[in-house]
Amino acid sequence: EQLGKLPPKVGELTAEGAAVLGISIDRPEAAGRVTRDLGLPFPILADVSMEVTRAYRMKGEGMDMPDMGYVIIDKQGRIRTRQLDRRFGENVGMIVRAIRQAKSQT
Repeated sequence: EQLGKLPPKVGELTAEGAAVLGISIDRPEAAGRVTRDLGLPFPILADVSMEVTRAYRMKGEGMDMPDMGYVIIDKQGRIRTRQLDRRFGENVGMIVRAIRQAKSQT
């Protein structure tokens, strides 16, 4: 549901210089189908083993699956923001502010 709310707002993120990617524990075929079905203007990367999910500490507490949210990584590869946010598709303004803050710290 939240991914489906992003397409009309992705321009706000890319206008700040952000690259937008989704990560899913689905197999590549299923992740590709979600991308097409929702008309997402960004790719969803398949993380079946949850290696990336764990590396960015986005695993849901008490769950064997990722939680929803976002990670902002600066151009030097440093994590500037890690936020669990089950309403991220509705909170793009907060994400934009986090991107701006990250840019001001570099």
